[in-house]
Amino acid sequence: MAALKKLSLACALVFASSVSYADDHIEPVDAPDPGDHTKVSTVMSATYGKQSLGENDNDFIQFLGQASGSKANGNLFLGQLTLEAQENKGTANPFASEDLKMSKLRARYFEVSHTNWENAPMMGISLDYIETSFAEDPISDRLFAVGGLVRMTTPFKNWLSFPILAVAVGQNNGDYADVGVVDDYAYGFQFNFLNSIYLSENGTHIQFNPQFSSIEMGGMLGTVNTLQLDTAFQMPLSENRKHWGKLTYTEYFDNTGDSGFGHNKNNTELKFTYSYYL
Repeated sequence: MAALKKLSLACALVFASSVSYADDHIEPVDAPDPGDHTKVSTVMSATYGKQSLGENDNDFIQFLGQASGSKANGNLFLGQLTLEAQENKGTANPFASEDLKMSKLRARYFEVSHTNWENAPMMGISLDYIETSFAEDPISDRLFAVGGLVRMTTPFKNWLSFPILAVAVGQNNGDYADVGVVDDYAYGFQFNFLNSIYLSENGTHIQFNPQFSSIEMGGMLGTVNTLQLDTAFQMPLSENRKHWGKLTYTEYFDNTGDSGFGHNKNNTELKFTYSYYL
């Protein structure tokens, strides 16, 4: 774990030193660019990783399909579907299986349009649906969020920034609701701050993506606050930039423990993603 944290710190220093790189973050402009969350692209991705890194080391896999395009009015749209399966080694539930099983389905839709604002050249909407009812003993069965997406102008052309603010409503597991652990429904908000900093004209970049959510679960659980910190390095694996590799390290903080808001080491993740752009 100490080595991983040193690696993350080293990446952070690279981030800071790269801010003064080239004016144009990627050439040609029509090449696949996963660092630009408003860019039209169609892609298939596969991810392998470890959750509860250094603790239970649960294997997990993800498969993502993404399709996008442009409308007659000039708006750009993007749809994603992600399937995730994971192990549950070391869980407190004696009936939980340690086999790799489906844990999450996520569907997302973005639509953005160009504006005349210098500080926010693109704005749009985001829709996000997460289904976890088929996971083993989940507290929440499903969550739906709707929000706004902005592409912000930054002081440097090789730094892209995308804040997303959304309101969310969820349906909790009825077994937990029946005994008063949570209410039937949950309400709250999410704030994601996605950042891509380019290191090379071929599109190689790093990402730093803090994501905060505050969800009122009701019952004995109350309000659950969660902070997710993603640090990633992404680069093309071929000259035509259709093949990409991404290494992501994620830390979680929440208030579900007995000591208040703090680090949740059981959720720490390290994962590698391969993506093919059509």
